[in-house]
Amino acid sequence: MKISLQLYSIKEEAALDFSSALSLVQKAGYQGVEFAGYYGNTAEQMKKLLEEYKLKAVSTHVGIQRLKEALDEELAFANALGYKLVVCPYTTCNSKAEVLENAAILEGCARKAAEQGITLGYHNHSHEFTSQFDGKYAMDILLENAPALKFQPDVFWIAVGGVDPLRYLEPLAGTGRLCALHAKELAKEGKANVYVGQGKIDFAALAKVCPPSVYPWIIEQEEFSSDHLDGITQSYQGLRRVFDAL
Repeated sequence: MKISLQLYSIKEEAALDFSSALSLVQKAGYQGVEFAGYYGNTAEQMKKLLEEYKLKAVSTHVGIQRLKEALDEELAFANALGYKLVVCPYTTCNSKAEVLENAAILEGCARKAAEQGITLGYHNHSHEFTSQFDGKYAMDILLENAPALKFQPDVFWIAVGGVDPLRYLEPLAGTGRLCALHAKELAKEGKANVYVGQGKIDFAALAKVCPPSVYPWIIEQEEFSSDHLDGITQSYQGLRRVFDAL
């Protein structure tokens, strides 16, 4: 079962030298990557770099404004590299009207992407769960009003939002709405992002709900208590132990 890294985790290295950043991903043991920008590389250049480091592109994060303005370019890039998942990483939800407006935008993009065999997903933060309208989480309103849009749950942010990730995802698992999972660990106390296996999120239970044989599992590490290579390696090894025990 493959494990990928969201490259936002090592954005500083990627900005300085993208090739060296990919070498860190390979050294840490990962088999795939999720993009958070392409750092000036063309699709052909990116394809060669991934081949050099024996990594597979599984998905990309693309902001909602970019989706509105350049969806065709993003879909072309995805098709050139062979990945079938494009994810919107963030929207605001200051009102129900704003959530509905974003849902309409993302639904249109999702339908257009589907015409090319590409899935459009949405990655949550905590505010989609701390914001409620008419007794519903903003996350639920977004999904209900964008039926073609899939969901890439970030379990850390769901938990930070005060919701049990396992309880929230169980009823969604059989609906076809999930497209991938962001494996990000929450400290046993407080709201720090620690290395996978060192916090309180039950990844073994989540793996039964979102089997890694079906859904891409992607580690995102936003906080480090050691250097970046050591940090992404520790999280990889922590999740690998979970998978090996399944």
